[in-house]
Amino acid sequence: MRFLDGLRNASHRLLRAPGFSVATVGMLALGIGFSVAMYCTLNGVLLRGLPFPHSERLVVVGTNNAAQGIADAQFTVAEAEQLARGTAGFSSLAYYTWAGVTLFDGERAREITSRMIGAGYVLSYAEWQRLGGAADVIGRQLDLVDEDPLEVVGVLPPHLDLIANDTGVWRPLSPRQLPESGPQRDSRRMLLMFGRVAEGSSLAQANAALAATFDALHGRRSAGEAGWGASARPLLDALVGDVRGALWGAFALAFLVLLIAATNVAILFDERQVARRHEQAVMQAIGASQSRLRRALLIEIGLIASAAIGLGMLVALVAIGQLRELARDSVPRVDGIVMDWPMFGIAVLFGLAAPLVASLAGTLRVRSQPVEAIRSGGKGMVGQSRQRRLLPAIAMALSTVSLTAALTLVGALWRLQHVDPGYASSHVQAMQFFRGGREAFVPFTRQLLDRLAVLPGVRDVALTSAAPLSGIGSASVDIRVAGRAEDEAVQAGLRRVSAGYRALLEIPLLRGRDFDDGDRRDSASVALINQAVARSVFGDADPIGRRISLPLGRDERVECEIIGILADTRNEGLRAPPAPEILVPFAQHPINAMTFLVRGSGPLTGIDAQMAAQLQALDPRQSITRQFALSDAIAEELKPVSFFGRTVGAFAGVALLLAVLGVYAVASLQQRRRVAEFGLRLAIGATPRSLALSVLRDSVRTSVMGVAAGLLVILLVLRIVDMSALGIGGMAQPVGLGTGVLAMALAALFAALLPALRAARVAPMEALRNE
Repeated sequence: MRFLDGLRNASHRLLRAPGFSVATVGMLALGIGFSVAMYCTLNGVLLRGLPFPHSERLVVVGTNNAAQGIADAQFTVAEAEQLARGTAGFSSLAYYTWAGVTLFDGERAREITSRMIGAGYVLSYAEWQRLGGAADVIGRQLDLVDEDPLEVVGVLPPHLDLIANDTGVWRPLSPRQLPESGPQRDSRRMLLMFGRVAEGSSLAQANAALAATFDALHGRRSAGEAGWGASARPLLDALVGDVRGALWGAFALAFLVLLIAATNVAILFDERQVARRHEQAVMQAIGASQSRLRRALLIEIGLIASAAIGLGMLVALVAIGQLRELARDSVPRVDGIVMDWPMFGIAVLFGLAAPLVASLAGTLRVRSQPVEAIRSGGKGMVGQSRQRRLLPAIAMALSTVSLTAALTLVGALWRLQHVDPGYASSHVQAMQFFRGGREAFVPFTRQLLDRLAVLPGVRDVALTSAAPLSGIGSASVDIRVAGRAEDEAVQAGLRRVSAGYRALLEIPLLRGRDFDDGDRRDSASVALINQAVARSVFGDADPIGRRISLPLGRDERVECEIIGILADTRNEGLRAPPAPEILVPFAQHPINAMTFLVRGSGPLTGIDAQMAAQLQALDPRQSITRQFALSDAIAEELKPVSFFGRTVGAFAGVALLLAVLGVYAVASLQQRRRVAEFGLRLAIGATPRSLALSVLRDSVRTSVMGVAAGLLVILLVLRIVDMSALGIGGMAQPVGLGTGVLAMALAALFAALLPALRAARVAPMEALRNE
């Protein structure tokens, strides 16, 4: 009963102070909502385990070469088979590659992404649903274009799509793809690997075993000798990629919003306590104990927190929906970003953080001495304690950290958007597919290029085995210089292109000549290299006319004459430095991976449908893997950074708003409590201007302390935390830091200006009469 009375009395007190109640609930709700929404994102993407038994032991294995700056590359057939036979520290290791198969349903052709691994032919759950989801699918013969029909022996569970992406079928690797000898076995890196760390073995032990196996395989005499190595990392890390550090950083900024809100609430509670000293003194004088007064304050804080938690949950639900849509196609596992009961518990925990901060800040301390407070009536008491200067400074410091971090990220995003990829992407459309069968590919590509060249608005056409920024059709080969003994060959990306490829993408030709129609199957093999290859392989020597050996044939290496040097391009991504790359004529070394490029003088409206129609007219049984504009591929590259830029920007905006509200609240409350003082000073000759400057100076002094502390913190954070995966470099930091500090200074000045102007307008006689 006593509690219910206390609850009713506390409710009446809060209702009598609507400004205070709305401000505290609103600020806390914003902090709770944003922090909970970001925690849901963090939990759905990073913290929640994968839906596999003992998923913490699942790993992805890749090769690396520190001397060449290569990380997480693929395996050769020889390396993969050796590791899969049995490697200490792993209970199993498996290798695979992927390609496309074309399924014909009697009316139209449709390409299915295929992973080549192990024995058997298995459908993904999604592909089973596309085929109707029939229970009798086992044993069904699938009609593949230009391949023998294959029998379905199983359907995989739906959660496997998490690691298989859009893979539709899993089929066995053929002996043709796993040669027993020759350059394709020892030199071409084409296989991916995953595995499971053995029970009782750590990831470090497993990686040590991998290193030992690679040393033995490559004949190295001492451990750690330069060259190719292998390492495993958790599957979850491979899935989330670069976003792990960025997600934690975004959550930290969201949590800063909550801390700023909690600090402001502590300020408001503390100021309210000072304003209620007379009321509390009277209550003590008529018999109320300090413990009862504290209990009443706790009930008020609980009511504020409860209302803020409820409103904060609504804010979180809206924010989660926005975050999920914003993160789609740029952050993995977005479907796991949900609000569930554990997240509600997190919201309650965050909601109780404000009362904790308030109590630690001294809100629960009953300051009044009854006789003194009653005698003064509670008026004229100026609160200038160190604590009341410290709390607003803390809020300003936290806001400075949030805002400058956001501006640094936005600056990095702007810089990435202006990175020159080394090729022209405007008005370029790509059409990718794998050509089935064993027919001669060159006549087919020539016919299709001729058809595409006459489409309305098309200026240039070209062919490549892999488009820029696309992993489809990409390959990596080792380069050996004819007549030169080398311990470790340089690895480079390989593209097979038509004669018009370089001109269409406007890649500068620095020296030598381009490919032309004379570079055919019956002519001498030639190659173009980029500057990165020229530097790493030939140094200062002239590479034009030199011959290099490449693993282009199945059973032997092919010597190619270098006829030209191209400028570097960023085909591996805008955030990565230009990598070594070699181009060879498609007509001399054809392959089933084909990407047809068309470029117009302006926008090509409906060009994707027109290109598809020309392909279908040439071969109705040929399907398309993917169609896209090259400029869209660049935009896709920027999506993760754009997501974090917008998210962090929103958090920083709220943090700045809360900081401004905190500065304004403190300055306004201080001005109101000092009305009598101002009236007396005006009566004895002080000018309104001097009073305004005094109030403004006090507020600005506190804000400067907070901004300076925040600047020191963010400098330390930027020094410790490596955000290079998102393209954040040193060039963006001075601009972001300077802009953030300037914005905080202007915001603090604006927040303190209105209370200062009110102080200048105090009427002396009225102020003294009220006192």
